[in-house]
Amino acid sequence: MKMPENVMNLLNDKEASKVLTTVDSNGIPHSIVVGSMMAPAEDMLCAAEVLMKKTAENLKTNKNIAILAVKGMESYSVNGTVIQRQVSGDLFETVAEELKKVGLPTQAVWTFKPTAIFNQSAGPDAGKEIL
Repeated sequence: MKMPENVMNLLNDKEASKVLTTVDSNGIPHSIVVGSMMAPAEDMLCAAEVLMKKTAENLKTNKNIAILAVKGMESYSVNGTVIQRQVSGDLFETVAEELKKVGLPTQAVWTFKPTAIFNQSAGPDAGKEIL
C-alpha cells in the first residue's frame, strides 16, 4: 500500500506528535510517543528502538501496529504490520546518526508495512478510511 503524500508529510514532520500502539500476547494494548517515527518510502514506516522495551517485546510477538500522527488539526492513523527489525544497513545508519545528534542510542530500527490509513483530522471526514 502506498501512502498519500499528505500522510507521508505529516509522518516525516519532526514537529508532529506520533504515537505507536502495539498489543501484547494477552491482547493488552501499549502506546508510546515515538519521535523517530517516519515514512522513508511510500510503502514503509520506521521507528527507532531506543527505550522501547515493552514495545519491542510486543513487536516480536504481535506484528500488528497502529500509528497516530497529529499536528494541529491534521491527524492520520496508520495501521500496519512489522516487516523487520534492522540492526545494520543504510536505514539503520541514517536513523542512528540523527538520534546520535540528540544523545540517543539506537538499538535497532523497526520497519512497518502500512495496511490501512484513516483520516483522524477534526472535521466531517474524521474516521474515514483513506486507503
